[in-house]
Amino acid sequence: MDMIRFLKSFLIGTICTSILAISCSKTLDIQPEDKLDRTLMYNTLADADAAVLGIYGQFAALGDKYILWNELRADLVDVTRNANPYLQQLSNHEVTQDNPYVDPTSFYKVIFSCNDALYNFKIMEREGKLSNEEYNQRYSDIMVLRTWLYLQLGIHFGEIPYLDTNIEDVSQIKELNNMPKTKFEALIDILINDVKDLPYTEYFAYPTGSSLIFTTDGYNTNKIFANKPHVIGELYLWKGNYLEAARWYKKALTAEDKNTNVSIQFNHNRVGWFDNADANIQVSFARGQEGASLVNSLTEGWRSLFALPNTNRHWNSEWNWSIPYHNSFAPGNPFIELASKEGNYQIKPSQKSMDLWNSKTNINGIPWDARGKLSYTVDAAGDPVITKYTDNSTSTLTLLNKGGQWNIARAAGAHLRFAEAANRDGHGRVAYALLNNGIKSTFYYGGFTSNNTTLAPGSFFELESQISHQGFGNDRVTYSESSPYHFDARDNQYIVRGVWYRNVGVRGRAMLPALQFPGIKYGPGTANNYGSVMIEYNVPIADLEDKIIEEAALELAFEGGRWSDLMRIARRRNDPSFLAEKVYEKLSKANNPKAAEVRSKLMNMSNWYLPFKIQ
Repeated sequence: MDMIRFLKSFLIGTICTSILAISCSKTLDIQPEDKLDRTLMYNTLADADAAVLGIYGQFAALGDKYILWNELRADLVDVTRNANPYLQQLSNHEVTQDNPYVDPTSFYKVIFSCNDALYNFKIMEREGKLSNEEYNQRYSDIMVLRTWLYLQLGIHFGEIPYLDTNIEDVSQIKELNNMPKTKFEALIDILINDVKDLPYTEYFAYPTGSSLIFTTDGYNTNKIFANKPHVIGELYLWKGNYLEAARWYKKALTAEDKNTNVSIQFNHNRVGWFDNADANIQVSFARGQEGASLVNSLTEGWRSLFALPNTNRHWNSEWNWSIPYHNSFAPGNPFIELASKEGNYQIKPSQKSMDLWNSKTNINGIPWDARGKLSYTVDAAGDPVITKYTDNSTSTLTLLNKGGQWNIARAAGAHLRFAEAANRDGHGRVAYALLNNGIKSTFYYGGFTSNNTTLAPGSFFELESQISHQGFGNDRVTYSESSPYHFDARDNQYIVRGVWYRNVGVRGRAMLPALQFPGIKYGPGTANNYGSVMIEYNVPIADLEDKIIEEAALELAFEGGRWSDLMRIARRRNDPSFLAEKVYEKLSKANNPKAAEVRSKLMNMSNWYLPFKIQ
């Protein structure tokens, strides 16, 4: 049988879980026979592709643990009355070693598979079975995936066994309990070293035309593979190398800069406004100041970002890494059982998260952040239900129809992480722009009537900055800095439009006003009075950082980044209360009697980590 045709037919759901026994049984499961003759594997390009897709098939089964570790342990997700004792342990930070949700075995099985593939890809290239280009792409992809797996383990367990060698006998996974462990700080250095010199670091893991890029059942495979800019950028954020973090996240934001397709060039990953209804991914209201007219649709508005299938314009302009599930293949969508009333409904939005959305005011005066109402719903029984995981399809997802997708990384997340890095790297103005109402809105200097116009020394645009304009009367001019902090948002529809001219910022897309700080002042417009100038920006780093992390809660709630955000900032500031107080607030608002006890426990950073035990 043609292996690639077989893979294409059965990819969606677990990205080829069904092929594991055919092509990757040694590396992907503990079989009765622990060893398999390598001569039966890794002989052709199709074999290499089968290994890659098989690994991602395994990876698909990790979605529930990723969400539970990063959301239920934090402050935006809480347990329901149906939650089993093990989920209650996670939420209350009293996890025992026998808790099945914290068993790292499944992560290490994928890591072992990655190690096996990396080892054999080298042999295949040396023997001429893979071209240098084919090897570079597959090796780099699997290495970045392995890096992400190790990063997650490090975040949640604190110190873990790090293995980069090929394991011939997968039963050795049981020996991990007794192996030396690497502390998180050292692990970050190791992981950065693993990826810093990768031979293929393009935005997409595989180029168009690769045997691994194809469409089946309405899904294109180009976004199932680990997104390098997101993964590597996060490593540098944890390390505290903010310039490198910004560079990598900028790669995610500007991946299509050179694309000649105007729609893609201006819209892809830009968090911008769109010029017609069928491409609208902003928070929208059919009637200006009427909250009841909120656009809540799978085809239009902010909610449509999460809609299926993944070929729609909205989804493709926002998502960078996503794993599809399919009813016909195990494991299926695990979030139905966890979060849906169609399942066991064991997790829900925390009262804190709902209160946070409801504390905001829309620019139209509507007294709530619409992203909340587009992320969860309250059913007839009065129970809040997370809809981001399951309510994204025209067909009802149930335990008998377990489709959907695990969405891991998207443009808004890259914007907020870039802003976090830029703020720490001394470029708070750029961070403020991306967080709030966009580059053009923040740095708009007005109209110029002469190409000889200059700025006075000491103005907001510092001496080292350069002004980009064409010298035409109606040019809107924005400032620029050196890479990665340069954003071209020029807007003269008759002369030039920079690729960032549609950027409206994360809050702007959500129809929220720009945040005001005492250290920001605006002055009058210039010549033709086209706009006002931000003449002063003096916002403390920690103050803007607080707002960036809060905005991540509003925009990215339930998507799997919350614990890592809280922990990263608390560690950076050496302030455990940053994390402890937020978890306390969740538990307190739920009238959890253990709230104060948990806060006290989390004030000791050593108590942030899960017990490591291969079960």
